[in-house]
Amino acid sequence: MKHLMCAVAAAILLVLPAAVSAQGVGFGVHGNFSVGQLPGPAISTTAKLTDAYGSGWGGGVQVDLNLVGFSFRFAGDYIGYSLDQQKFRDAYRAAFGAAADQISIEGGDLAIYAVSANAKMGIVPLPVVTPYLTAGVGLAWLSVDETKTAISSVPGVTTPANTQSGKTSLNLGAGVDINVGVTLYAEVKYTWVLTSGETSSYVPVTVGITF
Repeated sequence: MKHLMCAVAAAILLVLPAAVSAQGVGFGVHGNFSVGQLPGPAISTTAKLTDAYGSGWGGGVQVDLNLVGFSFRFAGDYIGYSLDQQKFRDAYRAAFGAAADQISIEGGDLAIYAVSANAKMGIVPLPVVTPYLTAGVGLAWLSVDETKTAISSVPGVTTPANTQSGKTSLNLGAGVDINVGVTLYAEVKYTWVLTSGETSSYVPVTVGITF
């Protein structure tokens, strides 16, 4: 098996330069809108919000290697999320009842920085529009700001800032390329991040341009 993998890798390395030179390399930028199920700060010494954030926004850059029949996209991304205060209050509601509405929350913003290598394969290629499937693997860095709570101005729980570095991420999705001299594209991917304790997931919708 090891010899077979080495042979396949060698064949790819031999074919890749010719395929890339024939098809080209593209560079571009994109914007991200995302929803996700991302764990938040602790709500007690033992409990943690498993879904604490609202919509996220961000952007990134990409490099496309266009081969014969498929392509690779190498991307760097940033997405920032704000803590959903209503979800946070609802998590306390069982303990505080209606008084949970008096809870105030400061901080807790989440940032995701990610790099990924993605394979793209066109399906039903048309003269201008090409739908495609995509899948990839990468690394993600998650950073959560310090979170402070209070109820009726009385200080509550303070959760220190937390960072999870270099966590493996996997994604699977679909998109469409629109070729108008430059390539405009839109795609949606389901992304898993293998964070400590439990897996986080988010769904970025990306719109971009490649030159």
